[in-house]
Amino acid sequence: MFDNFLISREEINKIKISQKKPFGLTTEKITQSPRSFNTSQIREGIENLIFTEEKEGLTPGILLRTIQYILKDFFLYMHQSGLYNRQLVLWKTLGNITHCNIYKLQKGLIKKMPLGIFTVDFFIDPKAPCISAVLLTSADQSTKEDCFKSLKYNLSKIISTRNIKRLKGIFYFLNTKPDSFFINNLDILTDAFDPIAKYESLLNWTKDVRLNVITFNEINEDCKFEHIYPQIQADREILLKK
Repeated sequence: MFDNFLISREEINKIKISQKKPFGLTTEKITQSPRSFNTSQIREGIENLIFTEEKEGLTPGILLRTIQYILKDFFLYMHQSGLYNRQLVLWKTLGNITHCNIYKLQKGLIKKMPLGIFTVDFFIDPKAPCISAVLLTSADQSTKEDCFKSLKYNLSKIISTRNIKRLKGIFYFLNTKPDSFFINNLDILTDAFDPIAKYESLLNWTKDVRLNVITFNEINEDCKFEHIYPQIQADREILLKK
């Protein structure tokens, strides 16, 4: 446990989120009346987003793609799947992000060693992040128990160091597909035993922080993402209920 106290994070870059056409269709406008917009209109809104690095060229490509995935692809996915009905607060927050800060985690007191873990804080109010993301790249998680322990530690670290009243969601990105042990323990973390409330995926030691787990696979210059938790494919009819 002492090693955990030697873990710190170093800022890599900041990214500003703006619109190509400020008076065009925006994700913020879409969240005000979600049932009024179809898929093509939502695509128009997310393609209106611009991502501008404060220090050009310093952000690893996987981090840029992750940020774009959250604010564009996942925003659309939530609407298409109906997940936004159960995580409406998080979905509306995604539509209003103005900037984000990117960090890498490292261990050591004097000599800092990278851990292969990155975090991203998303902001509307510059005083406190409203969404955080964790992305594991080369982190050592040799056993299924290690994988879940790492998740619990990272979630606890985020929640203990953020303003819990402002934090609405955490995205957790894995570079390997989790097994049933991992998913079953996620169910315990989110009290996922109600057939409808489970889609809210609220962390059970918070009142308003939702967890979404996503896998990613880098292929050359491309990256494939897959939302795996909360699991929604087989129960779409329930999810779409008001």
